[in-house]
Amino acid sequence: MAAKSEKDKEKEKKEKEKQKKEREKKKKEKKKAEEEAKGKCDKRGTRNYYQYYDSPDGCNVQKKIMCTTRYGIVAGLIAGTYDVLMYSHVVGLVPILTRYARHMVPIALMGATFAAVANAVQRVRNADDQLNYFAGGFACGPLVALYLRSGHGLIAGGLVLGIIAVLKKEHVDREHAFIQNFPAHMNTIRSWRNDWTLVRDPRDDMLHTCMLKRKDGECP
Repeated sequence: MAAKSEKDKEKEKKEKEKQKKEREKKKKEKKKAEEEAKGKCDKRGTRNYYQYYDSPDGCNVQKKIMCTTRYGIVAGLIAGTYDVLMYSHVVGLVPILTRYARHMVPIALMGATFAAVANAVQRVRNADDQLNYFAGGFACGPLVALYLRSGHGLIAGGLVLGIIAVLKKEHVDREHAFIQNFPAHMNTIRSWRNDWTLVRDPRDDMLHTCMLKRKDGECP
């Protein structure tokens, strides 16, 4: 009986060790799957800041809200600067800060509201389409009314922002740029004004080295 009990104990010990190894294996597999999912969800690479489309819609919602809030703060800062310098001409620290807050707070809240509503609607509907963006834009209607101090912004402003959001979503799905990224000065008709090169064109040396002659009227 004693020998049998010892065998049973050894057997139980081996089973416990086996179960422990299986649990550790499952934990490693789960951790690996989470890391892979995180890698697929976050596309920013080596960049140390987050942009809205670094992850798919419905993923990293908190980061998306912070991102759109940041965009709103920047837009409000620009609008507030224009207001103070070109429109209201207020004097004094408190009035200036008040004018900045008058623009920054509503616009920042619009950005946060859009991201929160659009991603929430997507998770509820379990569908990634233009309706989510329209809902996010339309939800900003009350904030537009607050910003413009007019009740017309409640519906009209929401519809306008919803339509703009739908157009943005359509451009993203079709991989088109909503706002074209034109080069600052390269490859434009005025590029010669910004050419401050201190060395000669290496293509001339290459043509000479390769014993090639440029034809008359041929561009380099």
